[in-house]
Amino acid sequence: MAQQMSGIVHAAFDTLRYEPTAKRIRVTLAGEPVAETDRARLVWEPRRIVPTYAVPLDALIAHLVPAGGESGAEEATRSTLDPTVPFTNHTCEGTEYDVVAGEETGGAAAFRPDDADLADYVVLDFAAFHWHEESEPLVSHPRDPFHRIDVLRSTRRVRVEYEGRLLAESSRPLLLFETNLPMRCYLPPGDVTELAPSNTVSYCAYKGRAAYYSLADGPRDIAWTYRDPLHDGEPVRDHICFFDERVDVIVDGVRAERPMTQWSEPGV
Repeated sequence: MAQQMSGIVHAAFDTLRYEPTAKRIRVTLAGEPVAETDRARLVWEPRRIVPTYAVPLDALIAHLVPAGGESGAEEATRSTLDPTVPFTNHTCEGTEYDVVAGEETGGAAAFRPDDADLADYVVLDFAAFHWHEESEPLVSHPRDPFHRIDVLRSTRRVRVEYEGRLLAESSRPLLLFETNLPMRCYLPPGDVTELAPSNTVSYCAYKGRAAYYSLADGPRDIAWTYRDPLHDGEPVRDHICFFDERVDVIVDGVRAERPMTQWSEPGV
């Protein structure tokens, strides 16, 4: 019987997973070197959607200091750990360490899982350090080799409404397809009405820094744009995308069901 590929991937979701990479990884803490290696491994702890990096112990320039002994797997507060859950929330057995680089300390930012395949590696908390893959800076989290985005020009007719109120209408959308996420419609700013910039920002490992828009007399942060995207997101520069989870999106006359994701508002 044929198997859907996503089902094969999801079957391992509750296990500790890793994947070697040939990229040269450079890690610093307040300008002090922590590690540099071309033998890093991407590591997904159980129920983690996105990975962080583990580096070989012999590639560490910083020092590790035990940070209180053994760390057990934490009680599950969510079935899925998305990027909003800190990497310091561990879901497998292991030992935590403080990282000391020069005069700087990253706190309990290192973790050695109790696993034979990772015995000579230490997992580093992404948020505690500055990261480069080759000469490219990383934001948010490492890019997943099994995750990608595709941006395609389209002539589909896209209409966006909020409680029956027209917010946008376009027949020249850019459709962004991202692994395990809903299709997103990025619309030219001239086809969008009534939005006001907000002060909210967020970061995507593939697209870069997002700036948000709100309705002046309605909900906050219902749409976003990338004004200076990373290279994968360059096609959608300055285009505006709405949260399908919070508004009604009608494509070629068909009203799509609102997807349930980590961006869905409570009760939606």
